[in-house]
Amino acid sequence: MRKVLWMAVWAPFVFACTYTGTLQEQPLYEGVFPSVRAEGWMETFLERQRCGLSGHPEALSYPYNTCLWSGEIPRQGSHGEDWWRYEQTAYYTDGLLKLAYLTRDDSLAALASRGILHTLDHQQENGLLGEEASRSKTRPERVMWPHAVFFRAMKTYFEKTGDERVPLALEKYYLHYTPQEIGQGRNVVNVEGMVWTWRQTGNRELLDRACEAFLEGEYEAKPALLESGEPLHIHGVTFCEYLKLPIILYEATRDSLYLGIARRMEANLSGYNLLPDGVPTSVEWVQGKDLNAGHETCDIADYTWSLGYYLMALTDPSYADAIERAVFNALPGAVTKDFKALQYFSNLNQFIVTGESDPNLYRRGSTWSAYRPTHETECCAGNVHRVMPNYISRMWLDDGGGGLVAALYGPSSVCYKGFCIQEETSYPFGNDILFAFSGKEGKLPFSFRIPGWASGFDVKLNGRSLHLDSPEGKFITVRRKWKRGDTLSLHFDAKPQRVDAEGQGYIVQRGPLLYSYPIPQRKEEDLKEYAAMNGKHSDNPDFKSWAFFPAGPFNYALAGPEVEEVSLSNGGYPLDAPPVGLRVPVREIDWPLDEGRFTPHLPSAPKKGRGEIQYITLVPYGCTELRLTVFPYLIEE
Repeated sequence: MRKVLWMAVWAPFVFACTYTGTLQEQPLYEGVFPSVRAEGWMETFLERQRCGLSGHPEALSYPYNTCLWSGEIPRQGSHGEDWWRYEQTAYYTDGLLKLAYLTRDDSLAALASRGILHTLDHQQENGLLGEEASRSKTRPERVMWPHAVFFRAMKTYFEKTGDERVPLALEKYYLHYTPQEIGQGRNVVNVEGMVWTWRQTGNRELLDRACEAFLEGEYEAKPALLESGEPLHIHGVTFCEYLKLPIILYEATRDSLYLGIARRMEANLSGYNLLPDGVPTSVEWVQGKDLNAGHETCDIADYTWSLGYYLMALTDPSYADAIERAVFNALPGAVTKDFKALQYFSNLNQFIVTGESDPNLYRRGSTWSAYRPTHETECCAGNVHRVMPNYISRMWLDDGGGGLVAALYGPSSVCYKGFCIQEETSYPFGNDILFAFSGKEGKLPFSFRIPGWASGFDVKLNGRSLHLDSPEGKFITVRRKWKRGDTLSLHFDAKPQRVDAEGQGYIVQRGPLLYSYPIPQRKEEDLKEYAAMNGKHSDNPDFKSWAFFPAGPFNYALAGPEVEEVSLSNGGYPLDAPPVGLRVPVREIDWPLDEGRFTPHLPSAPKKGRGEIQYITLVPYGCTELRLTVFPYLIEE
């Protein structure tokens, strides 16, 4: 009775001391990462990654089974220039180190940091970092691209350990080069590390050189080329790497020149090339919005990492929406669910996936679309390890004014300035989120995001609704004195819908998730030796190369706009047992495999259906290997 009376008297006062508003545009910052823990399905994903390819370099084969920057990496075969193996192992080191920190795996952290410590201990007098071969055999001091990748691993190590040798070594390294050398080709990506090092050391010369290199450099996406607004024909991964540079410089200088360049660059890459799974086309080079084209798994890591800078610099939730779409769809769609094999090229429609069925015109008929632990070109097998750890490292951000921002959603927990917050959710497979506060009591500006896709939302503080005037697609800030036991709950309405996809067919989506028909499949181990592998193979029998063949029909077209939610599972890992499916009407059409071994292109004209209307159930895109995602147009009868 006393508790009820207390609540009746004090609850209005407590709510009167709670203030809500829209988070204004202001830079958001990293730095919360070391205290973040993944929970729920995300913890399971990381654990499968740790026990899968990330924790088993012998399964990844060359060059991941080598010294990883703790000496000269030996050559194997004649594939590529000398620096490639350092680029690839730099990707792996960054992902492995973040994964080790998130999973509290000291042995993996020691493996990943070994090359960083070696590099710090062996810096040359002139500032150069790494082995001579990590630059180039013919131009040992001018190829900086692998170091632009390795910087991110050094940054991760510094954020966790505070080892001051990192910024000092990077300062000396960057100052060895002229702005003209830095601005040559992919060297210019070192602007990212230069700006970060400037922030750590206060050496303004680093920022000045970074600005000059970016504005005056000679690279494929230089600012002048964006003025026309015409789409650039460029290597996709490189474009994703360039994407972040102008927004980093804008945040550092607040010069609107860089903001304009950033918006034009993002519009060029995403506006002309984005696929429904959230990643731009990139069959080595961007392919526009051709839904028959795939993308490299590398792009998932590099595109979402770059978008994170846009999110932080502009406080624009639409970039968080875009990051979630790519991570929740494209990433699990490109790996097996045990994280023991990955694709180099991943496609929206995959009716057959074997070592001889890559449907893309680039390397058509080769292994590049197969699920394998090893690939002909190794970059995706290194970069895939970064995606989920990168995502989790930026789920929680600092607003720069003593407040905490829940920027990206998923089951997790964090401690920030003594406040401990647990995020209880199955998001994105469910649309309810509960933030439970413990630890310190006191004032804390706490911000959260209303996704742009939400058709409605409800926010409750300790079970009572907060009436917010802000529309969807905003960050909302709650200012109050938080107490242990406080809860803030969010519910987002996610309406499933059929959407026209670039005039090429229909897709079905719900919230941040793209849905696909999981084609019945027959899975076989692929034991064939392919010449392109240069002798590479998994040295762990638990990591196999797979061939997937269709074991049922896939030739369907949607027979109407009807989309019905159906319950599929009450628990378990959602990528194995999705909780919600979408039931849709279809008709069979004439649409066979191309040459009996390739996924066919989408029909160029509507197809006539045959037989009666059937109903099939779609599941989240990331739950599939063989899938029908883009449905052809059907002739209306």
